Amino acid sequence: MKLNNICVADLHLHTNLSACAPSDTTLKSYLPYCAQEGIKKIGISNHLYTDKGIEHTLKIKNEIQEIQKNLPIQVLVGGEMELYYGREAMLQKSNAKEFDYVLVAPSHIFNQIHMYENFDLSTTDKIRHLLIENFKLACQLELGVPTGICHPLYPICAPNQQEILDGITDQQLSDCFCLAAKNNKSIEIHACLYRDTVTLDAEGLSPSYIHILSIAKECGCKFHFGTDAHRPEEFIHRHSLLERAAMRANIREENLWDLARI
Repeated sequence: MKLNNICVADLHLHTNLSACAPSDTTLKSYLPYCAQEGIKKIGISNHLYTDKGIEHTLKIKNEIQEIQKNLPIQVLVGGEMELYYGREAMLQKSNAKEFDYVLVAPSHIFNQIHMYENFDLSTTDKIRHLLIENFKLACQLELGVPTGICHPLYPICAPNQQEILDGITDQQLSDCFCLAAKNNKSIEIHACLYRDTVTLDAEGLSPSYIHILSIAKECGCKFHFGTDAHRPEEFIHRHSLLERAAMRANIREENLWDLARI
């Protein structure tokens, strides 16, 4: 078994209950790899596009019940809730209580571009502005359950991602993360740290995102880890990278969200 210092829970995993995951990705798919990754707790956070999708997403509870006696780790039921600027939250507070926690996704702009067809996103400045405003909206959501923000300020599927990041000032970062801390929103230490859509250093990590995490830490945020895996191949050999990034951002166990601890 691998021993991590603080990365012992991965709270952002998908199964085939998310349409973007392969049909053979189930809860059981991840279990054989948890020990070698040093993971003692996982959270299944399938996509929640509307309240109408709750019943489908909660089918994961049936999978957990079927293998409950043989589970080697703790499994939580989460949901990844879409947040679109100018629209109501995709999950109502009365329904959020069905989950152990909710992750809010404010940066699904270009992979949900049909929701932004009336927005002018022709420049990096305009994309960056929407990214920041959506993040602030996520910080102010009150769902009545523990809530985190996934892939923070990561412009998924956007062009010129590094340019977008480079234009976010430290003051803007501080404004965002102080708001997150004030409203008890956990910040995700996410796979965007090692994805090659941004500039990576010799360790295979993004200095830009490590800086973002550092500002969040200075603002008093709490943190959780999430590979955002949609298949086991995206789960294995990843958690040591996330922990290394956390260490470089001076994030320690006392800075973790309660749900991210054992």
